[in-house]
Amino acid sequence: MKSVDEENADSSKRGDTLLWLWTVIAVGLLLRIVALGHKSFWIDEIASVAIARRTAPVFWHFLWHDEGNMALYYVLLRPWLHLGYGEATVRLLSVLPGVLSIPMMYLLGSRLFGRRTGILAAVLVALSPCAIGVSQEARAYSFLVLTVLLSTYLFVRLIEKPSYTGAAAYAIVAGLTFYFQYFGVLVPAAHALSLAAAPRAYQPRKPLLLAAAIVIMMAIPILWLMHAQSIGHISWVRPTSWLELYHLGVFLAASGGKAVGAVLLALELTLMGFFAARFKRAWRASHDDLLRWRYALVTSLVVSPIVITLLVSIVRPVFYHRFLIICLPGWLLMAALGIEQVRSRRRQTVVVAAVCLLSLAATVILYRRVTEDWRGAVTYLIANARPGDRVLYYQSVGEFAGESYCDWLPGGNRMRPAPVAVDPSNMKWFAEMDHAQHVWLVLYRTRPGSLESQRIAGELVKQYQLSSRQNFRGVTVLEYRAK
Repeated sequence: MKSVDEENADSSKRGDTLLWLWTVIAVGLLLRIVALGHKSFWIDEIASVAIARRTAPVFWHFLWHDEGNMALYYVLLRPWLHLGYGEATVRLLSVLPGVLSIPMMYLLGSRLFGRRTGILAAVLVALSPCAIGVSQEARAYSFLVLTVLLSTYLFVRLIEKPSYTGAAAYAIVAGLTFYFQYFGVLVPAAHALSLAAAPRAYQPRKPLLLAAAIVIMMAIPILWLMHAQSIGHISWVRPTSWLELYHLGVFLAASGGKAVGAVLLALELTLMGFFAARFKRAWRASHDDLLRWRYALVTSLVVSPIVITLLVSIVRPVFYHRFLIICLPGWLLMAALGIEQVRSRRRQTVVVAAVCLLSLAATVILYRRVTEDWRGAVTYLIANARPGDRVLYYQSVGEFAGESYCDWLPGGNRMRPAPVAVDPSNMKWFAEMDHAQHVWLVLYRTRPGSLESQRIAGELVKQYQLSSRQNFRGVTVLEYRAK
């Protein structure tokens, strides 16, 4: 039985831990709301809003027949859009799971390896440029990270304290992961593979069978959608290369970038080397079979999705760094455990400070890094184009992006020029201009000097002359006037 002094000491430690945790959560929240609406939506975010705001029959038909990926996010976004279409308002939906991931990471880390690991892991996820980046995006990835953390925590509870209720809770959360992103199906696979390192005493057969049955039932609709729907949305994924593996590392470490991202990646890979050494020692020397499994679980969260995706890519390329954000919780846990293997407290402090400073630097770069400035391009068109003009879009996805953005920007719903999708190999678009006196050419995913844009310009200069050119990030607007 504990003495009064021991109970007071434990209470003091819990109080200190809670104070640290709330501080970390507050910092994480601040980093996720800073500059939330500063950047324009890019094409994927525009697609999120455009899909969610469709009428109910069209919306549900689209999810079932065209694009079921991220379906649960679109379902949540539909009512959220009643708050408004501003960039900050729409992205705030992704901030909420991003902040909740911080205490969830603490709960997972502390349950597996103790409070100190839990706090370290919570700090890393709060400051992670990758976690911050997806929390500031109108996409499902922030929810995906949260469901990976929650399902892993419930899986650990299921193994340590088996019950049918725990099995059902785990399976339902793991199943929801699939509906936030197709790659979520790899999360329970990573959990299952980790059981190879678990002692038989910690493999509750009946609860695991129940969990497996529920997971499979929840996966059936997703697997059918993956089989039945067009793969056009991933047809652009290139065959796997060493460069894409590097992109994955930089993405998980720093959400991209070169100088700071490369340095942070090198530091975190070093910490993972320390983790691997500790795992090896624990595997050989430890008499705690459950501890071995815990290390195996963290390793499987990172390694299994990567290996499975690489194997699938032999048949069909699917290996792309953003899809593998499901590895982020395991990645950060490995880094936290690596920090704990640094021998002296002073060196640990230096390492933590270095990771935090580099993460903050990468986050500042992230705030300023604009993927595509559709807001700037469309605002320019709203201010200058007139109803009798024509707006030519190359490529057709540019028409979708530009016209969708017009629908929710101030002034965009007034009478506006007719859009025309341009196909350089077919001259039908030229007839659709209907001899307009003023034409605007919007180039997307190509440059003014490219072969396609030169062919378009070659046709336009027969009747028009170039008047002005405005460059926006990822988008160029050329103004033509009739001769």
